[in-house]
Amino acid sequence: MIILSESIEEIELSASAKENQQMTQAAQLLGCNIYYIPRDFQRCETAENALYHIPIYQEKVTGVWIGFIP
Repeated sequence: MIILSESIEEIELSASAKENQQMTQAAQLLGCNIYYIPRDFQRCETAENALYHIPIYQEKVTGVWIGFIP
């Protein structure tokens, strides 16, 4: 299982951010592969650019998004 997480330490920890951080930490403890993604596209401009570092898997892999509601 992979986790796409918007939990990054450089943001102010609101209640939602704390929950995202805790869910990401729990997934990491369970052995999930964690891939951090930006909250917005200010730096990367597109979704494709935001996901550049996520490997392409040969088989289907379950993924969970831990983030903020757009």
